[in-house]
Amino acid sequence: MVNGPEPVRTEAVPDGEPAAASGPAGELAAEQNGRSWLWWAERFALLALLVAVVVSFALAEPDFRTLANLRVVLATQATLIILALAALFPLIVGQFDLSVAAIMGTSSIVAAGVLSKNHAPLVVALIAGVASGLVVGAFNGWLVTRVRVNSLIVTLGVATILPGLVDWYSNGLTIVSGIPQSLLDAASGKLLGLPKSILWAIPVIVIIWYVLTQTPWGRRLEAIGANQEAARLVGVRNDRLVLTSFVVSGGLSALAGILSLAQNGSADPQTSLGSLLLPALAAVFLGATAFRPGHYNVPGTVVAVFFVAFAVSGLTLAGAAPWVNQVFNGAALIIAVTLSTLAAAGGGRPASRALRSALRARARQQSAAPGSS
Repeated sequence: MVNGPEPVRTEAVPDGEPAAASGPAGELAAEQNGRSWLWWAERFALLALLVAVVVSFALAEPDFRTLANLRVVLATQATLIILALAALFPLIVGQFDLSVAAIMGTSSIVAAGVLSKNHAPLVVALIAGVASGLVVGAFNGWLVTRVRVNSLIVTLGVATILPGLVDWYSNGLTIVSGIPQSLLDAASGKLLGLPKSILWAIPVIVIIWYVLTQTPWGRRLEAIGANQEAARLVGVRNDRLVLTSFVVSGGLSALAGILSLAQNGSADPQTSLGSLLLPALAAVFLGATAFRPGHYNVPGTVVAVFFVAFAVSGLTLAGAAPWVNQVFNGAALIIAVTLSTLAAAGGGRPASRALRSALRARARQQSAAPGSS
């Protein structure tokens, strides 16, 4: 039995020349070295593209490189970041939630309605708005895990029902009265040189990243997404965690709705129609090509949001037509899904894993053989 790191056999070489590994261990080392550049390219290509887009437009468009434009982009993307992170949770466990944008609009209307029609305290309105998102998320999760309805069908249906209920509740009118100034002040203006709205998103980003990467709960979610049956066999309670992922998704969508209400000072029923759904999904799928290719992850999602936002901002300042925004978002979604699929396949090809396992096994056998040095 060999303890500790496995030794690698090397051939004797003249002084002054580097020793090169030979045999299976050498093949494994060569494979790893040959793939090192690809490893970096796969993980940081999106970040490099973001930097390239920002630098290119900054050099070409004077208005793009102003602090005012930077603050506008940061402020307008705060809601989308939270909404994209809401869509992230069901995707991690292998499910879809197409109702995140509808929940966002619904929670905004609920909170504004409680303030305007019932003249309730702000805290009560905020609780009501977030609670509405949690309830819808729990309903989605219950249908998916207990009734076994496909998540696409469930959430698409809910995303169709909610705008109707919102239109009935608000009579199709934007709610503009009764919104307290304290709520508006919480998301408008600047703090420490940054738009206050982006300061809503930063703690959400950090907390979600920590939960998904540093806690057993987050690792169990990823285990379910990787292989539900294998996760179940090792004791993971799949249904409970999938249900929880939809509840968290609903709660985050509701938080995005509250932020939208605070930014705009009003609640528009049209928000519940889901105009931010495709940008949110595009960000999550595009983010799955970065940092951890083939895996939905928080840093990749955030970088993807800003990649699309700065690209659209630069094109708009360059004089592009208004329809460019929709075309860019649609193209980004298609390309993102394609790249994330290829990344997942490339990172987990059975043949490649088998080859690497065989090389490692042969290297261990050779190192442990009698007379090996």
